[in-house]
Amino acid sequence: MKLPWKVQKKSESPAEVKLEEIKKLLFPPLELNEEIGKDGTLIKFHVDYSVDSNLDAALMDLQDGNNDEVTQNTINKVIKKLIEVRKLLEAYAQFDKEAKYIIVDDPKTESIDDIT
Repeated sequence: MKLPWKVQKKSESPAEVKLEEIKKLLFPPLELNEEIGKDGTLIKFHVDYSVDSNLDAALMDLQDGNNDEVTQNTINKVIKKLIEVRKLLEAYAQFDKEAKYIIVDDPKTESIDDIT
């Protein structure tokens, strides 16, 4: 017997769609990988592609004196993801036409703990 109604799927709002895109850009799911160890045992490991983990790893490399191409590429890829998020959010800076230049500075916080 066929039922006389249909279940309507909840449609996502444009904001929910953007939020999901941002989440995927900044914090994609961990990737599970496997390899065979030298002793023949199966080793499982995750790869983390999130921007915070990538920036943290790049910062550690820089602090250790490693300013190599891998570190530079990591930072570049994070910047590209952040630019994509800026576009999705339409979060563009408003410039005063009379301003002569712009200074790029860090937030006025003591530590990363102050942000959270």
